[in-house]
Amino acid sequence: MRFIPTVVHGVVDYLVGLIVILLPYVLGLEGAPHFILMMLGIIVIVYSLVTDYELGAYRFLRIRFHLLLDAVFGMAMLLSPWLFDFPAEARWPVYLIGILALILTATTEARAIGTASNDGK
Repeated sequence: MRFIPTVVHGVVDYLVGLIVILLPYVLGLEGAPHFILMMLGIIVIVYSLVTDYELGAYRFLRIRFHLLLDAVFGMAMLLSPWLFDFPAEARWPVYLIGILALILTATTEARAIGTASNDGK
């Protein structure tokens, strides 16, 4: 069941990207965990900026492809603590963001209002 409007999804995208960028500083992470979270946060913001939805700056990626990237992001958040040996106390926030990202992906409407992919439909 998809009920979250793409404009709400867009706001969440930018907030999540910013949170993931700040997370290594809040959790005191260094090395690979710090780098991985920084890169994942930056990547989320970049692909959000180029998505064809209400909050995209350069509307290039279709929302369906964006949702696929969000699913990959969610899986990366779930796997990275295990793959990159995050400290035990830093794992739960990363897992939580990964799970919430997958839920958001599954519940966001697949078309944005007023975008190229929705013109005339």
